[in-house]
Amino acid sequence: MFLRNMIAAVLVAGLGSPATHAAPECAVRRFAADGGTLGYRNCGTGDVVLILPGGPGLDAGYMLDFAHMVARTGRRAILLEPRGTGASRAALGDGSRLTVAGSIADVEALRIAIGAGKVTVIGHSFGGATAQAYAAAYPRHMARLILLDSVGPNLARPPLPLDSWRARLTSAQVAAYDAARARGDRIAAMRIKFAASFFDPRRGEDFAAGLAASAIHLEIAALSDDYQRHYSVPPDSARPHFPVVAMAGDIDWIRGYEPAFDPVWPGVRHLTIPHAGHFPWIDAPAATQAALGRAFAAQ
Repeated sequence: MFLRNMIAAVLVAGLGSPATHAAPECAVRRFAADGGTLGYRNCGTGDVVLILPGGPGLDAGYMLDFAHMVARTGRRAILLEPRGTGASRAALGDGSRLTVAGSIADVEALRIAIGAGKVTVIGHSFGGATAQAYAAAYPRHMARLILLDSVGPNLARPPLPLDSWRARLTSAQVAAYDAARARGDRIAAMRIKFAASFFDPRRGEDFAAGLAASAIHLEIAALSDDYQRHYSVPPDSARPHFPVVAMAGDIDWIRGYEPAFDPVWPGVRHLTIPHAGHFPWIDAPAATQAALGRAFAAQ
């Protein structure tokens, strides 16, 4: 129950490279993977940065501005459309690929399709689980791992609470959230939580209101069941080294997972983005751009 509640909440839910490039158009492209054809947004040119959005089950479009931010550093931002969402909707099939192993295979198929050697992988929120699982499975293909407001290296109860967002709601909003959950209206509940996941409540309300119901695929949340059973990244002293950075908004509730990163990713660098919540590139774009530059420079 804890995991399902957390996943439902998440579902709705360059130093050395000048950050002065104009934001390019992000063309939708497709690639072959086991069991279907998946899509991705291709933004810019340069060293490849794979961006894995959260959810599971949220169309990747909510991270398009972040992909532009990465591309403006002079890098090639590749925003994956996860299986069963967006341009990868038709690849859902019978759902048998909605597994940890399937997620890893999809990321590796994307890397091969674009002809990249080593890549930087950025995982946001639940996408951070896929990013960590991929990094553990293919460490020699990693240039660096950036965990952006990410879940931990496993989905056990985190070291710190994840309910700080409720304190940002009015009593009426708390009642509305609880009522929506009680009647099974998960999308309405998610919108309320989104509004509390921003430092600036107005931006949170605008984000939640602008998120189309058609961009949320609740049936993909079944993927969390397999992650609960099979997702766990153990410490591994023999793992080839690559830089790991965990960056998050200063008020983000998901930071309860942060203490769990250090044993699994020794030397992880923690970056806090001031005046930001779960979507820092929207809350505090300049501070997020600066933190991103420090993350890309990490050694």
